[in-house]
Amino acid sequence: MLKLIQNEWMKLWHKKGTWAMVAMLVLVILVPGGIMKYYEGKSSDEGSWQEIEQQSIQNNKAMLAEEDISEEDKAFFEEQIAISEYRLAHDAPSQKDNSLASFMSFTSNMLTLVTLFTVITAASIVSSEFSTGTIKMLLTRPMSRAKVLTSKLLTTFLFGLFLVAVNVVMSAIVGLVLFGIGSGVELEIVNGQVAEKAVWSDLAYHYLLSGGDFVMSTLFAFLVGSVFRSSSLAIGLTMFLSFTGGMIVMFLSRYDIVKYIWLTHSDLTQYEKDILMVPDMTMPFSLTVLAIYAVIFLVISYTSFMKRDVTA
Repeated sequence: MLKLIQNEWMKLWHKKGTWAMVAMLVLVILVPGGIMKYYEGKSSDEGSWQEIEQQSIQNNKAMLAEEDISEEDKAFFEEQIAISEYRLAHDAPSQKDNSLASFMSFTSNMLTLVTLFTVITAASIVSSEFSTGTIKMLLTRPMSRAKVLTSKLLTTFLFGLFLVAVNVVMSAIVGLVLFGIGSGVELEIVNGQVAEKAVWSDLAYHYLLSGGDFVMSTLFAFLVGSVFRSSSLAIGLTMFLSFTGGMIVMFLSRYDIVKYIWLTHSDLTQYEKDILMVPDMTMPFSLTVLAIYAVIFLVISYTSFMKRDVTA
């Protein structure tokens, strides 16, 4: 199996498209970082942080005085006032807009691009063998078809994890060089009390939850690419469902079946934001639904690949 994975890994890096994807990922980290640094230097002095917090308190109190303010908005402005008052009382300035932590939080959004590149790889890693005719030579080796397909799947996920690592490392380097660690404190309201925000654990949690869409999109693209032997169909269909998934779930929200569609659960970051696509969902239920669909996708992929006639 290791030999097969090594072979697939080498074939992957012999493609110019693989290097192009890595280069593009690096660029979308470097360019925004440079732009943010440029405008940071151009920004004018807005006064001391104490003056900014005092002004924020006045503005939020003015918003609270507005008529017909909703309970949600009222709670939000009260929390902002409490945080500002805490900063002034405990001499705890806020984190700079641009710092290592804030930049890495910003570049965590690039996981969408990582997912796209992994989907492209998953869609083509099997279908390209059929389009070029190399699948016949590959299957003549004394290896079972299951091992061949498994090596391709594992290589796809290894490449995806490599891109995640590139995203994290490059973001850390660029953020540290351009903005530094920063000296402020991030605060939040926990159980009615002001507390210091665990920035790094929150960022790690975000990366972990983003794995839901990453894994399911990759498995679906791998399924379509294996069954229909068309990378363009696999990429197009997967990205279509990724971008329209929210609308599909919203359209079906009146029906109970929406709870059992993987699109409802693949974006696990909804639990981080506490904004659920369907009310009363729980993390264990979402993980169970995703696990079931993952097994279904794999069974269909392997069954189709094992039974396909490639002698013609």
